[in-house]
Amino acid sequence: MGAIFKRDFSSYFTSTLGYIVIALYMLLSGFFFWLICFYSQYNSLVEVINNMLYVVFFLVPLITMRSFAEEKRQRTDQALLTAPVGLWEIVFGKYLSALALYTICNMAYFLYALVLLISIPDVTIQWGQLLSGWLGIMLLGAALLAINLFYSSLTEYQIIAAVIGMGTGLVLMLYDSIVGAINSFINTLFSTSHQLVVLDKLSLTNHYMNLVKGVINPADVIFYLSWVMLFLFLTVRILDKKRWA
Repeated sequence: MGAIFKRDFSSYFTSTLGYIVIALYMLLSGFFFWLICFYSQYNSLVEVINNMLYVVFFLVPLITMRSFAEEKRQRTDQALLTAPVGLWEIVFGKYLSALALYTICNMAYFLYALVLLISIPDVTIQWGQLLSGWLGIMLLGAALLAINLFYSSLTEYQIIAAVIGMGTGLVLMLYDSIVGAINSFINTLFSTSHQLVVLDKLSLTNHYMNLVKGVINPADVIFYLSWVMLFLFLTVRILDKKRWA
């Protein structure tokens, strides 16, 4: 697993992908940081994270789009699948390399905190809420990485994997609105006031909002880790099917 992690992580920087992802993340988060903390003088890094939430849905597919798709395009996937290493090690190695790049991107918020402390000596940073919000966007990103890694295992075209991932990101971003519309339609149709509680519980953004408020609930952490394990498992099953095909 270590060798796969090193190979995939270094590939982000031997190509331009890693630099592009980091640059985009820094550019957009830096814009929100300037807008919120300096232009509006709100001085809330949690709000910066909240605004970046919607960027993450569309940026994560860029990180994972080549993970397995590139292996298929270069016809190196068979060598990888027949190597003396377990499928879980392959999947975890690639997943951890993507997660490492995503973590580097999210270290920007601590850099912004340092900039605030230097620029505004009497500024008050709510470290507890900042760390909780940072954990929230990390867990959300971890779940999205697993989902998009699965998409990458389905195709040999990076663009297709990225487009499907971005489409999924749009649906997940609008999930609460979609569920609300379904609730309203059902209540209007049957003249009831029931809520689709099960669907509400599946919202990625709802669990994220709990963490941003500064409340670290083990249930929210387990929720995201469950998404990670589910889609890593599905990715392993896809690779296992191809190994024996």
